[in-house]
Amino acid sequence: MNCVLEGNCVKVLGKAIQALSRIGDELWFDPLSKGLALRSVNSAHSAYACFLFSPLFFQRYILSSGSEHGGEAIKCKLIMKSVLPLFRCLTSIERNVEMCQISISDDRVKIQFSCRHGRKQCLLVRGSEYPESLPLSLQFFLSFPS
Repeated sequence: MNCVLEGNCVKVLGKAIQALSRIGDELWFDPLSKGLALRSVNSAHSAYACFLFSPLFFQRYILSSGSEHGGEAIKCKLIMKSVLPLFRCLTSIERNVEMCQISISDDRVKIQFSCRHGRKQCLLVRGSEYPESLPLSLQFFLSFPS
């Protein structure tokens, strides 16, 4: 998966990551055909949050399928402490960052900021793939008093 964000979209992505950091200590990157899903669940599995960013949100969104994964995109779990420092100060991101490129390969996530005046910041985070058997979606049941 490879995507590019420009301008205020980087700030919006940062706010989503900050909100997810209040839920749990892990961040799941799920590249889907309908967009990039960022998910988090707390340690007790009692709180869950998901942000789905449409492909139209990005300047470029390329979902490449991994042949070694049965034609499906790679899903990656990251420790929130490794990602959060990049998006800590959103006002400086808004002023200095022109473009953000996120790419997910087999076992790592690369987040690269292209700043004004030709400066670049890059973070390579080693992620761990999580199995498909791990359900990370909201399930709830309604019960009405009889």
